[in-house]
Amino acid sequence: MVCCKEKDPAKAAVWHALNYYAFEDASFLAERLFLESKGCETLYLLATCYYRQDRVSEAYDLLKRSHSTIPKCRLLFAQCCLRLNKLYEGEQTLVGTSPDNSLSAIENNITTEFQELSGICLKVLATIYRRCHRLEHAVFFYRSSLKRNPYLWSSYANLCTAGEKDNPDEYFKATNCPSFVNATLSPSALSEITNDMNVVTTDKIYSSYTPKANFVGQALAHSTPITAATTTNPNNQNSISNAPCTPEGIRDPLSQHYVEIETDVVTTPAGGGGGSLLNGGTVTDIQTHHRSVTLRKQGDPFSSSKVRRSSRLMSNGRNTKSKENDRKAGNKSQRTGPGLISDGFKKSTKDKTCLSKRSPTMIINSIMSLFAHFGHAYQALCQYECKKALQLFSKLPKNHYTSSWVLLQCARAFYEMTEYTQAARLYQSVHQNESSRCSNLAYYSTCLWYTQREIELSALAQEMLEANKHSPETWCAVGNCFSLQKEHETAIKFFERSVLVDPQFAYGYTLLGHEYSYIDELDDAMNCYRHAVRIDPRHYNAWYGIGQIYFRQEKHELALCHFRKAQSINHSNAAIMAHIAVVLNAMKRHKEALKVLTKALEYHPKHPLCKFHKASTLFCLEKCDKALEELDELESITPTESLIYFLKGKIHRRMGNAHLAMMHFSWAMDLDPQGNNNHIKEAIDKHYHSDDVGSENT
Repeated sequence: MVCCKEKDPAKAAVWHALNYYAFEDASFLAERLFLESKGCETLYLLATCYYRQDRVSEAYDLLKRSHSTIPKCRLLFAQCCLRLNKLYEGEQTLVGTSPDNSLSAIENNITTEFQELSGICLKVLATIYRRCHRLEHAVFFYRSSLKRNPYLWSSYANLCTAGEKDNPDEYFKATNCPSFVNATLSPSALSEITNDMNVVTTDKIYSSYTPKANFVGQALAHSTPITAATTTNPNNQNSISNAPCTPEGIRDPLSQHYVEIETDVVTTPAGGGGGSLLNGGTVTDIQTHHRSVTLRKQGDPFSSSKVRRSSRLMSNGRNTKSKENDRKAGNKSQRTGPGLISDGFKKSTKDKTCLSKRSPTMIINSIMSLFAHFGHAYQALCQYECKKALQLFSKLPKNHYTSSWVLLQCARAFYEMTEYTQAARLYQSVHQNESSRCSNLAYYSTCLWYTQREIELSALAQEMLEANKHSPETWCAVGNCFSLQKEHETAIKFFERSVLVDPQFAYGYTLLGHEYSYIDELDDAMNCYRHAVRIDPRHYNAWYGIGQIYFRQEKHELALCHFRKAQSINHSNAAIMAHIAVVLNAMKRHKEALKVLTKALEYHPKHPLCKFHKASTLFCLEKCDKALEELDELESITPTESLIYFLKGKIHRRMGNAHLAMMHFSWAMDLDPQGNNNHIKEAIDKHYHSDDVGSENT
């Protein structure tokens, strides 16, 4: 609540109406007060009423006419400028006209002028700089805002999104809490926080805790698909990406039953980065390889008529084997990880008092420790260390682990690992519980697109339209729905609507670029991808899309440059590395391509696309036996892919095995009876033609 102790009864009535959502009544009364007495307080009160009523333009005009210099009016005016995209005015309002324009001088001036509001002011200024694409300034002021107000989670989230690797333990400390929070505590309590912070965060949580086991949900490990009809892809019945599986050491937030599995324990040094929950803590560090989102490919030999953003051979399978430990009957000491609030600050193991009954000192410590935990997990996700992110999220207390926000982050991690079935399952759970929520559901619609679930995708699009027509995610879901039905012109219209609703929505531009690329409108696709990377320089999908366009235009050097830019953002994405190898092969740099593919297979030993291109590269290097070995392994992963048998036929023809070549060409034709891969028939005709020529010469 705001201004609960307002002495003026009329102003108190306005704040009361605002606090309890009677905005029209608050605005009417505030207008009367402002006309009676045009002072700074009544001005701020009326502008606040307009802003909360979403009359941002009126609030902007009112504050601009008044030229008020009091801090809260300047802050509100900057917020209005940000909403109205008047970024220069917003910057000048907060920065002022000081001759010293260095970042530290601006920070000191804002801290002096705005005092307890300085944290929020610095965050607003950082957001303005981010929108102006002045990323160094934005990062500096996001860090400054966190140092003055660690409750500003969005500042840390934006740092992670920008690719920074700041240790969250340095920001989320009780000693950094602003004065308006610490003022409620006694001096002795503040002293206790200052002196015992390290003891509380390390000794009380981790002194007696060693994570010997983690948990995986039986329901996820042996789950049935969402519906029986939706899991079968008629075009790829052996698609590995649809197989339900869970990375080892991660428990399913939707399951009510857990079984223990053993994992390796790694001690992280104090003050470590994203691997430690708190300084000096012991955590389970997942040193495994990661998979990331598969991308649409145009001009790639694996692109079939059924697939837009991916190829069937890009679907990577992962069969995670977990060894279950038998538990003794009656053992009630089951732990699901360090509960940062529920058990991290108990004075004894029998203390089960709820958070609301704890002292203010413990509450602040608990919240800061929880924020630090979230910070480590979210940073890992933004660095595309998806398994590590899932592991850290799984250590949260159950009430947080099963919250919608955490479920959405876990779903995004599964999405980046190309585990679309598991990602869709988590997205579906959130959507069922909160049907009006549209944020982050664009990726849900893409999961349904990948798994060819037309009915579910259509239902999702309709439900999101009913819930919120002003969300860009809604129009992305509708666009994906029409794209799956191959109505690409209609899909383009809806993707365009998504970026009209929110011009800062980079993913909408990327999907729009994919659609333009599919119908060979490469100039329009290039413009969309460039818009996306201008909004978010770390949006690797858009860098990948630009590389694909250059590759189709046979501009191999430019394609290689942009593919490597995408790889620098998501270093473990096997699909990007496979396409780097394709470009290198096109440039006749086969040995370099082989090295890239070998490295990609170290991350994903069974990635089909990488194995296929490795076999192709070995074939180009005249290593036919090794190429056949790779194709034999690939055949066991995706036995219904016609191109595998086509390449085998080419290899056998090169080796002089005419009967084996014809046998594999025939199998390839049987698997592709509609003639989507016309080069198979051409190869067979060429084979027959060469035989005829040979017989004539003899």
